[in-house]
Amino acid sequence: MEGVNPLYIPRNHKVEEALQAAENDNDFAPFERLLDLLTTPYTLREGADEYAAPAPAAFGKYQTFCGT
Repeated sequence: MEGVNPLYIPRNHKVEEALQAAENDNDFAPFERLLDLLTTPYTLREGADEYAAPAPAAFGKYQTFCGT
């Protein structure tokens, strides 16, 4: 199962974090980090545990729709 399931996926809370940093602070580091992890999502990376974890409860519910 580990070979076919990626460790890192574009979780909504991390995507939102990257977008807000870029838009509000002109800081593209979170986007670049996320992009780097997503280019090799099956490779375990040191210090990237937060990118494999589910959203914290404080993030709340996030509803998406097909095609958005």
